[in-house]
Amino acid sequence: MVNLKNLPSSMSPRDFCRICFGIDGLPPEEIAEYETESGYRKRCVKLLARVIGVTERAVRTWGKGLNFEKMPKCHKKTLAYALKALQVSNQKEGSQVA
Repeated sequence: MVNLKNLPSSMSPRDFCRICFGIDGLPPEEIAEYETESGYRKRCVKLLARVIGVTERAVRTWGKGLNFEKMPKCHKKTLAYALKALQVSNQKEGSQVA
């Protein structure tokens, strides 16, 4: 049986992108450097659209910058579930290799 207490509640799109692009563990100065690179927001828009299953145009309507302030709460929940699924998948793959 699934433990419902372990299900994630929500995730910010900015944090989701940081984790997916592997920059979440860097010092704040380096994260800022990556986030200000040309094309970073565009990559975030593509990633979010693909994971959530909406158009890139829809993602762009959620606000300027990297916070996507107008993103619906249901999509923030979807990001949390997607990340959890990825973590579980990676754990299973890691245990098979060992």
